[in-house]
Amino acid sequence: MTTGQDEFDALLREHRRWAAGHGGRRLDLTGRDLTGIDLRHAELIEAILRQAVLVRADLTKANLAGADLTEADLTGARLLRTDLTEAVLTDATLDEAELTKTFFLGTDLRGVRLRNAKLDRVGFDGDQVEGWDATGATGTVLTDSTVVDGTGQADAIMALRQAGANVSAFTAGRSTR
Repeated sequence: MTTGQDEFDALLREHRRWAAGHGGRRLDLTGRDLTGIDLRHAELIEAILRQAVLVRADLTKANLAGADLTEADLTGARLLRTDLTEAVLTDATLDEAELTKTFFLGTDLRGVRLRNAKLDRVGFDGDQVEGWDATGATGTVLTDSTVVDGTGQADAIMALRQAGANVSAFTAGRSTR
């Protein structure tokens, strides 16, 4: 089902009321096609976006903390300074996505696809990554970033490389190999 901008804006207003504890209702866009919707700066805290189609979506500075993006399609999406703290992206597709200054904290990235994604100063902190696929992903990851894979806590750069990425460490304005 395709969702237009006017319908999305009305649903988002209800979600803001819900998030503030003033009635409204939690945003549930399960399976919706959000192609063409303006999501920049959107407050989508704890929103339900399971199997949502967000192909080439601009999520610049969007707040998706605690959101459920299970099996969502974010192919080619732009995630610049996007907050994904404790979000669920299990089996989501982020192929060819642009992740710039995006920080994952306690995010569920199990089975996520990051094929040919472009990473720029991306940070990880305790994120679940078992079964992720980063084939062809390139870019930089913040030094000291950690993830949790099938063997326990691991260095995010090493885990990404094992998942097929060609990434390097970003430290104080420069990248290192």
